[in-house]
Amino acid sequence: MENGVTPKVSTLSTLWVAETKEGARTQVAYVQEIPPLKSAKEAITYNALDLEEEQQAKGNRKAETLTIPLLFTHKQHKELTEKSESNKEYYWFIKLPDETAIEEGKPLVFYFTGACDLGLDTISIDDLLKENLTIYRSSKVSESEGFPATE
Repeated sequence: MENGVTPKVSTLSTLWVAETKEGARTQVAYVQEIPPLKSAKEAITYNALDLEEEQQAKGNRKAETLTIPLLFTHKQHKELTEKSESNKEYYWFIKLPDETAIEEGKPLVFYFTGACDLGLDTISIDDLLKENLTIYRSSKVSESEGFPATE
């Protein structure tokens, strides 16, 4: 590890949505937790008569559904409700805080496509408003430094 450099936390990462990869994006929530965006590829086991043991190779990744707990405002809730009811696929972007970037203004951004569904979370006294956004991912997870630009 580089001298004096420590990993940064993902506090106040943000979730954004857009119709297209390079299109106008709207911030739809703050995220407290980001579930695994992708798991390791499944193992394929094989064997042959001349091998003493079974061997493994990388297979494919399973399709995964992401459920992201969100902190939201009334306006953000309305926008997410509209997206959820439309059954359309959108581009989703998870932007890490600017403080985590190596180059100013270019934090890591993970993005993918998918349709969504919205569900309320438990409402508690003295707690923030939360809901759960489930995204049915339909593309691989890509990453860029800063939001993706026109290629």
